[in-house]
Amino acid sequence: MASRDRKPGTLPRIAAFFAVLALAAGAATPAETPVSVELGVAVASNDGSRIDPQLANIRAKLKAMFDYTSYRMLDRRKRTLAVGETGEFGLPGGRSMRVTPVPSAANKVRLAVQIREGQRNLLTTTLGLSRGGMVLVGGPSYQNGVLILIISAD
Repeated sequence: MASRDRKPGTLPRIAAFFAVLALAAGAATPAETPVSVELGVAVASNDGSRIDPQLANIRAKLKAMFDYTSYRMLDRRKRTLAVGETGEFGLPGGRSMRVTPVPSAANKVRLAVQIREGQRNLLTTTLGLSRGGMVLVGGPSYQNGVLILIISAD
């Protein structure tokens, strides 16, 4: 039998290197934590000048982004979804919004969003936000104004 020249301790060092590499690879893949999606539905119009007290904490954002004098909260719903799971939220006027969390960094959330009216697609987009963040989306017309979707995720 031919013997190979090996430095003492070489094999344990190689095994240790691969063990560290395997652990690092496992740590680099963040756990896909469920995402808590909250949807607020408001209607904005120029009928009056009232701002619903439920919207007081985002009053400045609403005024900066939209040119309306009145904002009224219609509905607020929350749903926890796994990454890849689609949740559907009913919207006023026979519309619906589908939300699917997609893979992202640990402190970020990416949501694939689709808004539909019956079979007609009104919007398809992917929103990226920090966990705990919020996005305001000016939506379709409703009554004498427009819907504003307040989408937050944690």
